[in-house]
Parts: sequence; C-alpha cells; structure tokens
Amino acid sequence: MRLAPVVTSLALVLSLAPLTGQQPAPPVAPPAQPTDISLVLSQEGARRIALAVPPATAPSSDVVQRELVEPFHRTLTGDLGISPWFVVADPALHPKGLRPPATREEGDAWIASGAQFLLDTQIRSEGTNVVVSAQLLDLRTLRPILGKSYSAGGASIRRVAHVIANDVVRQFTGKPGPFLTRIVFSSDRDGGRNKELYIMDYDGENQRRITFHRSLSIAPDWSYDGDRVVYQSFVSTPPGLYWFSLAAAPRNRIPLTTELNSAPSFSPDGKSVAYAGSVKGNPEIFVVGLDGSNPRRLTNSSAIDSSPRFSPNGREIAFTSNRQGTPQIYLMDLEGSNVRKLTLTGNWSDEPAFSPDGGRLAYACRNDGDFQICILDLTTGRTVQISSGPGAHENPSWSPDGSRIAWELQRGRSTQIVSAGIDGSGFKVLTSTGNNGYPVWQRTTE
Repeated sequence: MRLAPVVTSLALVLSLAPLTGQQPAPPVAPPAQPTDISLVLSQEGARRIALAVPPATAPSSDVVQRELVEPFHRTLTGDLGISPWFVVADPALHPKGLRPPATREEGDAWIASGAQFLLDTQIRSEGTNVVVSAQLLDLRTLRPILGKSYSAGGASIRRVAHVIANDVVRQFTGKPGPFLTRIVFSSDRDGGRNKELYIMDYDGENQRRITFHRSLSIAPDWSYDGDRVVYQSFVSTPPGLYWFSLAAAPRNRIPLTTELNSAPSFSPDGKSVAYAGSVKGNPEIFVVGLDGSNPRRLTNSSAIDSSPRFSPNGREIAFTSNRQGTPQIYLMDLEGSNVRKLTLTGNWSDEPAFSPDGGRLAYACRNDGDFQICILDLTTGRTVQISSGPGAHENPSWSPDGSRIAWELQRGRSTQIVSAGIDGSGFKVLTSTGNNGYPVWQRTTE
C-alpha cells in the first residue's frame, strides 16, 4: 500500500491522541557501536539471542493501528522470528510500560520475560511523512547498541520493517539478513497450460507477473548483480532461452544451434550462461554468450547430462548425469575437464545449487519414496537432509546470505514454493494460488 492517505490521518491523530502503551519515549540515541557485546555470531551451533519486540508505540487511532502498527509489527517479528540468529520472546511475558527501561529494576523486569535485548520502536509523523524510530537496547547494561530513525517516504511500512530487521542482523553478524531480497518463480495461476514468470518478496508478499509469453516459461536464473533473469520458454520451436533486464522491457532470445534447450545458469560475471542442449537427441552441457557468441560444448557422453550450475567463483560447473548408473551430481572445471562425482548416496540426486560462499551444495535427493532437499558440505563430504514429510521436494535455491533455502513442494495436485532455514527450521509456505515452482533467490542482499 501507499502511505500518503495514512500519513494525513497519522498527522491529525498525533496532535489529538496519546501514544498507546506509554508516553512518547525520549529521543532515540544516535547510532552506537556495541561496547559491551563481544560475540560474533556464526550460524552453525549458535545459541539464538532472545529479543523482546513489543508493538511500536503510535497514536491510539484505529486506522494507524490497522494500516501501520499491525503490518509493521507482523513483518518485523516475522523477519526476526525466522532468522537463525534470534528467538522472539513471548509477548505475553512483556512487562507493561517500562519502555525504554530507565532503571536496573525495569531492565530486570524485561530480562525476566526471557529477553536479552529489547527492540523498541515508535511510529510518528514528520510533516507529511511517516518516521519509524528504532532502538536496540542491551538489557544487561541498559545501553543502546543501535539507534536510528527510518523515513518511510513512499515505501510501504513493511519495507521499513524489513530494513530494521536487516540492520539488527547486521549489528550482530556484520551482514544483513535476506529480508529485502526477492524470489523469481514460474506459475500457472493465469489458467490453461501456460506458465509465466513471477517475482515476490522473500516472505511471499507482493507477488507479480513479469513475463507475458502466453506459453510455457520455466527454469529461471538470476544474474549475480540482481538485474537480469534468464529462463527457458516454449513460445517458439525449438524451446529457447531468453533473458531480460528487470529495468527494461525487451525480452532477448539467445541464438542457439542446439535443441531442447533448458536449465540456463548465469555465470558470475553475467556474460554467459551454461545450459543443457540436445545434440542428435542426447542432452549435453554447453556454455554460450548472451548474444550467442563463443558457444562451447563441455560434455560429450552417451549419458543424459543436465541441470548445470556455475560455482560462485565461476571456475567450476556442477551438473547432473547418469553416466555411472543412477542420476548423480558431478563437478567439472569450466573447460569441461576434471569431471568428478560429488554425490555418493541415494538412488537419484539432481538440481544442484551452490551456497553463496561456494562451500555447500543443496540438491534434490532420493533414497526411497519422494525427493527431499539435502545439503552437501563440499569440504567434509557430510550430507544432511533438511526437508521431511510427504511430497516431492525439488529445485532448491539459497538466499543470498546463506541462511535459508527455497524449494518447490508437490503434494497431490498442488505444487507450492516453501522456504526454511538450512537446518530445516522456520518452515514457511510462500505461495498458494495456482501451481508454483522453479524458485530462484536473487543473489544480492539489498
């Protein structure tokens, strides 16, 4: 939603109504670097930090609560609640008032609720603009470790919540979370046999269509700079690979001499794509420039080679092949040499996806029954399964910060996109309209 109508109401009620929950808080302290916090979080085995996140103080107006406070609080707690770094303390245990705590006794009351830190927010108006002030307090010292005001401008209040959540994660880890990122995917929600590409926020909000071929458009991939999308479409014969910039309308077909062209993957430098193309009916792995220049064939076997994915360093390509029996995932150098098998368990491994740091590989794995999502540590060789339950779990994609994975889940006649942390926690269903698949997370965090 746009904020302009709400801002007028907010400015009016600010002059007439008291803040809900308490009187206006003192001015937010300027941003400060942590002085009493020496921990640097790492995801594996980290003990989650307990945050108290009460609803923002704001004028006691129904429209302000409905249009600003409630969506802001829901988004902020949703972001922080699925983060691997934090646990949101039970709001039923929050002490009434005492915001921000000014005495040791008041701080201890918040600590007794199970919190280590308090994220205190306030929504107000400045002229015709909505401003959100956020203060992150260390409840042990009662000192702010983060204090900042955020101007909404023409953005939604949800986006402000995402920005604050990113800043909180950055305060503890040095890197932002995935809360401002997007996912591109394919959907048949427009009816018939057509599938078009859509884009949505990381949490499933703001879903919108971005291709209009009136055909089958699937298997997208996102360039590393977040500007372009490449995908497979059946809008012409043979099926072709197309790319476009999100900032411009034209769709560009990549000139190819191969057939049944599928599974495109952007190189890290954005100048070329790897894909699976058919030569006399046999799928092989190729690399080609976006303009069709410098085509190179990387595999040459009687097996079915498919699903190529560039490594983040651009020097290797993972792919699926049945060259030694059942489909498994292999790795080769950019020139097609030094082919080695990565997956050693299960009767089918497919759809590799490198983690942002290149150290792990997510993929669809099957032992018995349906496919699940597995993660292979490329250094130790250890494999863990992060999904469970009935249905086919396929096409994994990493969030750009490496904290979550999105994939498609088919149960019965419904296929939807879901996401979870890399330990399987924080499971969330992102789509519900039509059938949706081939999710790809953008590779930039902001």
